[in-house]
Amino acid sequence: MSQMTDITIIGAGVVGLAIASELSGRSHDIFLLEKNEKYGLEQSSRNSEVIHAGIYYEKDSLKTRMCLEGNRLLYDLCEHTGISYRKCGKIIVATDDVEEEELGKLYNKAQDNGASVRMISHQEKARLEPNLKGTTAFFSPTTGIIDSYALVSYLYGRAKMNGVQMVFKTAVTGLERVSDNYNIRVQQPSGESSFKSRVVINCAGLHSDKVSEMAGIHIDEANYKINWCKGEFYSVSGGKNKLVNRLIYPVPMAISIGAHVCLCVNWRLRMGPLLYYVDEINYNVDDSKRNDLLESSIMKALPCIEPVDLEPESSGIMAMLQGEGGSFRDFVVKHEYDRGLPGFINLVGIETPGLTSSLAIAKHVGQMVNEIL
Repeated sequence: MSQMTDITIIGAGVVGLAIASELSGRSHDIFLLEKNEKYGLEQSSRNSEVIHAGIYYEKDSLKTRMCLEGNRLLYDLCEHTGISYRKCGKIIVATDDVEEEELGKLYNKAQDNGASVRMISHQEKARLEPNLKGTTAFFSPTTGIIDSYALVSYLYGRAKMNGVQMVFKTAVTGLERVSDNYNIRVQQPSGESSFKSRVVINCAGLHSDKVSEMAGIHIDEANYKINWCKGEFYSVSGGKNKLVNRLIYPVPMAISIGAHVCLCVNWRLRMGPLLYYVDEINYNVDDSKRNDLLESSIMKALPCIEPVDLEPESSGIMAMLQGEGGSFRDFVVKHEYDRGLPGFINLVGIETPGLTSSLAIAKHVGQMVNEIL
Protein backbone atom coordinates (compact mmCIF):
# COMPACT_ATOMS: atom_id res chain seq x y z
CA MET A 1 0.00 0.00 0.00
CA SER A 2 1.22 3.47 -0.87
CA GLN A 3 1.07 6.36 1.63
CA MET A 4 -1.50 8.31 -0.45
CA THR A 5 -4.48 7.41 -2.61
CA ASP A 6 -7.40 9.19 -4.26
CA ILE A 7 -10.28 6.99 -3.06
CA THR A 8 -10.60 4.47 -0.24
CA ILE A 9 -13.62 2.18 -0.07
CA ILE A 10 -14.17 0.49 3.31
CA GLY A 11 -15.93 -2.85 2.94
CA ALA A 12 -15.88 -5.43 0.14
CA GLY A 13 -19.49 -6.54 0.19
CA VAL A 14 -21.59 -6.34 -2.95
CA VAL A 15 -22.13 -2.57 -2.62
CA GLY A 16 -18.46 -1.82 -1.96
CA LEU A 17 -17.46 -4.02 -4.88
CA ALA A 18 -20.08 -2.44 -7.15
CA ILE A 19 -18.74 1.02 -6.27
CA ALA A 20 -15.15 -0.14 -6.85
CA SER A 21 -16.18 -1.55 -10.23
CA GLU A 22 -18.07 1.63 -11.16
CA LEU A 23 -15.19 3.94 -10.21
CA SER A 24 -12.42 1.77 -11.64
CA GLY A 25 -10.81 2.81 -14.90
CA ARG A 26 -11.36 6.54 -14.22
CA SER A 27 -7.68 7.41 -13.67
CA HIS A 28 -8.12 7.38 -9.88
CA ASP A 29 -5.96 5.42 -7.44
CA ILE A 30 -8.41 3.30 -5.42
CA PHE A 31 -7.95 1.13 -2.35
CA LEU A 32 -10.69 -1.29 -1.28
CA LEU A 33 -10.20 -2.38 2.34
CA GLU A 34 -11.83 -5.49 3.81
CA LYS A 35 -11.36 -6.81 7.34
CA ASN A 36 -12.17 -10.40 6.30
CA GLU A 37 -9.91 -12.68 4.31
CA LYS A 38 -12.16 -12.51 1.24
CA TYR A 39 -14.88 -10.35 -0.31
CA GLY A 40 -18.63 -10.81 0.19
CA LEU A 41 -18.61 -12.93 3.36
CA GLU A 42 -21.33 -11.14 5.36
CA GLN A 43 -24.67 -9.70 4.14
CA SER A 44 -23.74 -10.25 0.49
CA SER A 45 -23.49 -14.03 0.78
CA ARG A 46 -26.05 -14.64 3.52
CA ASN A 47 -29.37 -13.62 1.98
CA SER A 48 -32.23 -14.91 -0.14
CA GLU A 49 -30.54 -13.87 -3.45
CA VAL A 50 -33.76 -12.24 -4.65
CA ILE A 51 -33.83 -9.53 -7.31
CA HIS A 52 -36.56 -7.35 -5.84
CA ALA A 53 -39.08 -5.31 -7.85
CA GLY A 54 -39.63 -2.21 -5.66
CA ILE A 55 -42.90 -3.31 -4.07
CA TYR A 56 -42.45 -2.77 -0.34
CA TYR A 57 -40.74 0.56 0.28
CA GLU A 58 -42.00 4.11 0.64
CA LYS A 59 -42.71 6.03 -2.56
CA ASP A 60 -39.79 8.12 -3.83
CA SER A 61 -37.52 6.75 -1.08
CA LEU A 62 -33.95 5.91 -1.96
CA LYS A 63 -34.79 2.25 -1.38
CA THR A 64 -37.54 2.36 -4.00
CA ARG A 65 -35.60 4.40 -6.56
CA MET A 66 -32.42 2.34 -6.21
CA CYS A 67 -34.37 -0.94 -6.26
CA LEU A 68 -36.28 -0.09 -9.45
CA GLU A 69 -33.14 1.04 -11.25
CA GLY A 70 -31.00 -1.74 -9.78
CA ASN A 71 -33.51 -4.39 -10.91
CA ARG A 72 -33.05 -3.31 -14.52
CA LEU A 73 -29.27 -2.94 -14.24
CA LEU A 74 -28.84 -6.39 -12.68
CA TYR A 75 -30.79 -8.17 -15.38
CA ASP A 76 -28.81 -6.29 -18.06
CA LEU A 77 -25.52 -7.24 -16.40
CA CYS A 78 -26.52 -10.89 -16.16
CA GLU A 79 -27.50 -10.95 -19.83
CA HIS A 80 -24.16 -9.46 -20.93
CA THR A 81 -21.86 -11.41 -18.59
CA GLY A 82 -23.43 -14.83 -18.14
CA ILE A 83 -24.03 -14.44 -14.39
CA SER A 84 -26.68 -17.03 -13.56
CA TYR A 85 -30.17 -15.73 -12.85
CA ARG A 86 -33.83 -16.63 -13.28
CA LYS A 87 -36.50 -14.05 -13.93
CA CYS A 88 -39.07 -16.39 -12.42
CA GLY A 89 -41.48 -13.86 -10.95
CA LYS A 90 -43.14 -13.87 -7.56
CA ILE A 91 -46.63 -14.43 -6.18
CA ILE A 92 -47.68 -12.62 -2.98
CA VAL A 93 -50.62 -14.42 -1.41
CA ALA A 94 -53.13 -13.75 1.38
CA THR A 95 -54.54 -16.62 3.42
CA ASP A 96 -57.43 -14.92 5.28
CA ASP A 97 -59.64 -11.83 5.32
CA VAL A 98 -57.25 -9.72 7.38
CA GLU A 99 -54.35 -10.52 5.06
CA GLU A 100 -56.55 -9.78 2.03
CA GLU A 101 -57.03 -6.21 3.21
CA GLU A 102 -53.28 -5.77 3.75
CA LEU A 103 -52.55 -7.36 0.38
CA GLY A 104 -54.76 -4.77 -1.30
CA LYS A 105 -52.83 -1.96 0.40
CA LEU A 106 -49.52 -3.50 -0.69
CA TYR A 107 -50.75 -3.85 -4.26
CA ASN A 108 -51.69 -0.17 -4.35
CA LYS A 109 -48.30 0.79 -2.90
CA ALA A 110 -46.49 -1.31 -5.51
CA GLN A 111 -48.41 0.35 -8.32
CA ASP A 112 -47.77 3.78 -6.83
CA ASN A 113 -44.04 3.00 -6.67
CA GLY A 114 -43.97 2.09 -10.35
CA ALA A 115 -43.38 -1.63 -9.79
CA SER A 116 -44.81 -4.02 -12.37
CA VAL A 117 -47.58 -6.02 -10.66
CA ARG A 118 -50.99 -7.46 -11.53
CA MET A 119 -53.76 -9.18 -9.60
CA ILE A 120 -54.35 -12.79 -10.55
CA SER A 121 -57.56 -14.82 -10.40
CA HIS A 122 -57.99 -18.08 -8.47
CA GLN A 123 -57.84 -19.89 -11.79
CA GLU A 124 -54.57 -18.27 -12.83
CA LYS A 125 -53.07 -18.86 -9.39
CA ALA A 126 -53.99 -22.54 -9.64
CA ARG A 127 -52.45 -22.73 -13.12
CA LEU A 128 -49.22 -20.98 -12.11
CA GLU A 129 -48.85 -22.74 -8.75
CA PRO A 130 -51.09 -25.81 -8.40
CA ASN A 131 -49.89 -26.46 -4.82
CA LEU A 132 -50.46 -22.92 -3.58
CA LYS A 133 -53.45 -22.30 -1.30
CA GLY A 134 -54.78 -18.93 -0.20
CA THR A 135 -57.50 -16.45 -1.06
CA THR A 136 -56.23 -13.44 -3.03
CA ALA A 137 -52.86 -12.98 -4.75
CA PHE A 138 -50.92 -10.73 -7.06
CA PHE A 139 -48.01 -11.43 -9.38
CA SER A 140 -44.71 -9.58 -9.76
CA PRO A 141 -43.15 -10.57 -13.10
CA THR A 142 -39.86 -8.65 -12.63
CA THR A 143 -38.87 -10.35 -9.36
CA GLY A 144 -36.15 -12.93 -9.83
CA ILE A 145 -33.16 -14.70 -8.33
CA ILE A 146 -29.44 -14.30 -8.93
CA ASP A 147 -26.26 -16.21 -8.14
CA SER A 148 -24.95 -13.67 -5.60
CA TYR A 149 -21.52 -15.31 -5.41
CA ALA A 150 -21.13 -15.03 -9.18
CA LEU A 151 -22.19 -11.37 -8.97
CA VAL A 152 -19.66 -10.38 -6.29
CA SER A 153 -16.95 -12.42 -8.07
CA TYR A 154 -17.62 -10.57 -11.32
CA LEU A 155 -17.54 -7.16 -9.63
CA TYR A 156 -14.33 -8.07 -7.80
CA GLY A 157 -12.69 -9.27 -11.02
CA ARG A 158 -13.70 -6.19 -13.00
CA ALA A 159 -12.52 -3.77 -10.33
CA LYS A 160 -9.21 -5.59 -9.90
CA MET A 161 -8.63 -5.78 -13.65
CA ASN A 162 -9.17 -2.00 -13.82
CA GLY A 163 -6.52 -1.34 -11.21
CA VAL A 164 -8.33 -1.23 -7.86
CA GLN A 165 -5.98 -2.38 -5.10
CA MET A 166 -7.79 -4.97 -2.96
CA VAL A 167 -6.45 -5.15 0.60
CA PHE A 168 -7.89 -7.98 2.72
CA LYS A 169 -7.41 -8.82 6.42
CA THR A 170 -7.29 -5.07 7.00
CA ALA A 171 -9.48 -3.50 9.68
CA VAL A 172 -9.88 0.26 9.87
CA THR A 173 -9.05 1.43 13.41
CA GLY A 174 -8.98 5.20 12.92
CA LEU A 175 -10.25 7.85 10.52
CA GLU A 176 -9.42 11.53 10.85
CA ARG A 177 -9.80 14.58 8.64
CA VAL A 178 -6.36 16.22 8.28
CA SER A 179 -6.08 19.27 6.01
CA ASP A 180 -7.58 18.24 2.63
CA ASN A 181 -7.26 14.47 3.19
CA TYR A 182 -8.28 11.70 5.55
CA ASN A 183 -5.70 9.89 7.62
CA ILE A 184 -6.75 6.24 7.81
CA ARG A 185 -5.23 3.90 10.39
CA VAL A 186 -5.48 0.18 9.74
CA GLN A 187 -4.65 -3.05 11.55
CA GLN A 188 -3.19 -5.85 9.42
CA PRO A 189 -1.63 -9.20 10.35
CA SER A 190 1.78 -7.53 9.95
CA GLY A 191 0.88 -4.70 12.34
CA GLU A 192 -0.54 -1.19 12.34
CA SER A 193 0.00 1.38 9.61
CA SER A 194 -1.64 4.47 8.15
CA PHE A 195 -2.10 6.29 4.86
CA LYS A 196 -3.95 9.28 3.46
CA SER A 197 -6.93 9.37 1.10
CA ARG A 198 -8.70 12.27 -0.61
CA VAL A 199 -12.09 10.51 -0.60
CA VAL A 200 -13.41 7.87 1.80
CA ILE A 201 -16.49 5.77 1.02
CA ASN A 202 -17.97 3.92 4.00
CA CYS A 203 -19.45 0.59 2.86
CA ALA A 204 -18.75 -1.23 6.12
CA GLY A 205 -22.21 -2.80 6.34
CA LEU A 206 -22.74 -4.28 9.79
CA HIS A 207 -20.13 -1.87 11.16
CA SER A 208 -20.94 1.21 9.09
CA ASP A 209 -22.08 3.12 12.17
CA LYS A 210 -18.71 2.48 13.86
CA VAL A 211 -16.84 3.82 10.82
CA SER A 212 -19.14 6.87 10.85
CA GLU A 213 -18.22 7.34 14.50
CA MET A 214 -14.51 7.11 13.69
CA ALA A 215 -14.95 9.94 11.18
CA GLY A 216 -16.37 12.13 13.95
CA ILE A 217 -20.12 11.68 13.48
CA HIS A 218 -22.21 11.33 16.66
CA ILE A 219 -24.27 8.32 15.57
CA ASP A 220 -27.11 8.85 18.06
CA GLU A 221 -27.45 12.48 17.03
CA ALA A 222 -27.33 11.53 13.33
CA ASN A 223 -29.66 8.56 13.97
CA TYR A 224 -27.13 6.24 12.32
CA LYS A 225 -27.09 3.46 14.92
CA ILE A 226 -27.09 0.04 13.26
CA ASN A 227 -29.35 -2.69 14.67
CA TRP A 228 -28.35 -6.25 13.85
CA CYS A 229 -31.32 -8.28 12.63
CA LYS A 230 -30.73 -11.99 12.19
CA GLY A 231 -32.55 -14.10 9.62
CA GLU A 232 -32.57 -17.89 9.72
CA PHE A 233 -33.29 -20.20 6.79
CA TYR A 234 -34.52 -23.79 6.67
CA SER A 235 -33.82 -26.17 3.80
CA VAL A 236 -36.74 -28.12 2.31
CA SER A 237 -36.03 -31.76 1.49
CA GLY A 238 -37.95 -34.63 -0.05
CA GLY A 239 -37.94 -33.30 -3.60
CA LYS A 240 -40.44 -30.61 -2.59
CA ASN A 241 -38.59 -28.04 -4.73
CA LYS A 242 -40.45 -29.52 -7.69
CA LEU A 243 -43.76 -28.42 -6.16
CA VAL A 244 -43.19 -24.69 -6.71
CA ASN A 245 -42.47 -22.84 -9.94
CA ARG A 246 -41.53 -19.38 -8.68
CA LEU A 247 -40.96 -17.31 -5.55
CA ILE A 248 -43.93 -17.21 -3.17
CA TYR A 249 -44.29 -14.57 -0.46
CA PRO A 250 -46.82 -13.91 2.29
CA VAL A 251 -48.34 -10.57 3.22
CA PRO A 252 -45.52 -8.60 4.98
CA MET A 253 -44.97 -8.69 8.73
CA ALA A 254 -43.80 -6.00 11.16
CA ILE A 255 -40.01 -5.98 10.59
CA SER A 256 -39.83 -7.97 7.40
CA ILE A 257 -41.55 -9.11 4.26
CA GLY A 258 -42.15 -12.40 6.04
CA ALA A 259 -40.74 -15.91 5.83
CA HIS A 260 -41.11 -16.95 2.21
CA VAL A 261 -40.10 -19.45 -0.46
CA CYS A 262 -36.43 -18.89 -1.26
CA LEU A 263 -35.14 -20.47 -4.44
CA CYS A 264 -31.59 -20.31 -5.77
CA VAL A 265 -30.68 -20.49 -9.45
CA ASN A 266 -30.34 -24.29 -9.34
CA TRP A 267 -33.81 -24.46 -7.74
CA ARG A 268 -32.68 -25.47 -4.26
CA LEU A 269 -35.61 -24.68 -1.97
CA ARG A 270 -35.43 -22.90 1.38
CA MET A 271 -37.98 -21.30 3.69
CA GLY A 272 -37.22 -18.14 5.63
CA PRO A 273 -35.86 -15.96 6.88
CA LEU A 274 -37.16 -15.94 10.43
CA LEU A 275 -36.09 -12.51 11.69
CA TYR A 276 -35.20 -11.30 15.17
CA TYR A 277 -32.82 -8.70 16.59
CA VAL A 278 -29.51 -9.78 18.14
CA ASP A 279 -26.66 -8.19 20.07
CA GLU A 280 -23.85 -10.30 18.67
CA ILE A 281 -22.80 -11.67 15.30
CA ASN A 282 -23.35 -15.41 15.39
CA TYR A 283 -24.44 -17.45 12.39
CA ASN A 284 -25.73 -20.52 14.25
CA VAL A 285 -29.38 -21.37 13.56
CA ASP A 286 -31.55 -21.43 16.68
CA ASP A 287 -33.83 -24.39 15.94
CA SER A 288 -35.97 -23.56 18.98
CA LYS A 289 -37.62 -20.91 16.77
CA ARG A 290 -38.84 -23.54 14.27
CA ASN A 291 -42.43 -23.15 15.51
CA ASP A 292 -42.41 -19.54 14.29
CA LEU A 293 -41.94 -20.89 10.78
CA LEU A 294 -44.46 -23.70 11.21
CA GLU A 295 -47.09 -21.17 12.30
CA SER A 296 -46.25 -18.63 9.59
CA SER A 297 -48.55 -17.56 6.80
CA ILE A 298 -46.33 -19.09 4.11
CA MET A 299 -46.75 -22.58 5.62
CA LYS A 300 -50.53 -22.14 5.52
CA ALA A 301 -50.24 -21.24 1.86
CA LEU A 302 -48.09 -24.29 1.08
CA PRO A 303 -49.47 -27.23 3.11
CA CYS A 304 -47.58 -29.56 0.77
CA ILE A 305 -44.43 -28.63 2.73
CA GLU A 306 -44.60 -30.51 6.03
CA PRO A 307 -42.65 -30.05 9.28
CA VAL A 308 -40.64 -33.20 8.58
CA ASP A 309 -39.33 -31.60 5.35
CA LEU A 310 -37.61 -28.71 7.18
CA GLU A 311 -34.01 -28.71 8.40
CA PRO A 312 -32.02 -25.77 9.85
CA GLU A 313 -29.69 -24.54 7.12
CA SER A 314 -28.08 -21.10 7.35
CA SER A 315 -28.46 -17.57 8.64
CA GLY A 316 -27.53 -14.00 7.85
CA ILE A 317 -27.50 -10.69 9.71
CA MET A 318 -28.79 -7.43 8.27
CA ALA A 319 -27.53 -3.94 9.13
CA MET A 320 -30.83 -2.22 9.87
CA LEU A 321 -31.43 1.39 10.88
CA GLN A 322 -34.95 0.40 11.87
CA GLY A 323 -34.95 -0.80 15.46
CA GLU A 324 -37.36 -3.26 17.02
CA GLY A 325 -40.85 -1.77 16.76
CA GLY A 326 -39.53 1.13 14.69
CA SER A 327 -40.96 2.58 11.52
CA PHE A 328 -39.55 2.59 7.97
CA ARG A 329 -35.96 3.78 7.60
CA ASP A 330 -34.44 4.60 4.26
CA PHE A 331 -30.92 3.90 3.01
CA VAL A 332 -28.37 6.53 4.00
CA VAL A 333 -26.18 7.35 1.00
CA LYS A 334 -24.81 10.78 1.78
CA HIS A 335 -21.83 13.03 1.19
CA GLU A 336 -21.28 14.28 4.74
CA TYR A 337 -20.08 17.73 3.68
CA ASP A 338 -22.58 19.49 5.95
CA ARG A 339 -21.08 17.68 8.96
CA GLY A 340 -17.68 19.16 8.18
CA LEU A 341 -16.50 16.02 6.38
CA PRO A 342 -15.98 16.92 2.70
CA GLY A 343 -14.99 13.85 0.72
CA PHE A 344 -16.57 11.40 3.19
CA ILE A 345 -19.39 9.47 1.49
CA ASN A 346 -21.42 7.52 4.02
CA LEU A 347 -23.51 4.42 3.31
CA VAL A 348 -25.40 3.29 6.41
CA GLY A 349 -28.28 0.83 6.79
CA ILE A 350 -27.83 -0.83 3.39
CA GLU A 351 -29.95 -3.93 3.96
CA THR A 352 -32.79 -5.31 1.84
CA PRO A 353 -33.00 -4.46 -1.08
CA GLY A 354 -29.24 -3.76 -1.02
CA LEU A 355 -28.26 -6.63 -3.31
CA THR A 356 -30.83 -5.57 -5.92
CA SER A 357 -29.87 -1.91 -5.53
CA SER A 358 -26.09 -2.40 -5.60
CA LEU A 359 -25.41 -1.30 -9.18
CA ALA A 360 -27.76 1.68 -8.91
CA ILE A 361 -26.17 2.75 -5.61
CA ALA A 362 -22.76 2.48 -7.28
CA LYS A 363 -23.84 4.83 -10.08
CA HIS A 364 -25.29 7.24 -7.51
CA VAL A 365 -22.03 7.26 -5.52
CA GLY A 366 -20.07 7.62 -8.76
CA GLN A 367 -21.88 10.89 -9.42
CA MET A 368 -21.00 12.11 -5.93
CA VAL A 369 -17.34 11.28 -6.49
CA ASN A 370 -17.38 13.18 -9.80
CA GLU A 371 -18.48 16.30 -7.90
CA ILE A 372 -15.66 15.91 -5.36
CA LEU A 373 -12.63 15.00 -7.51
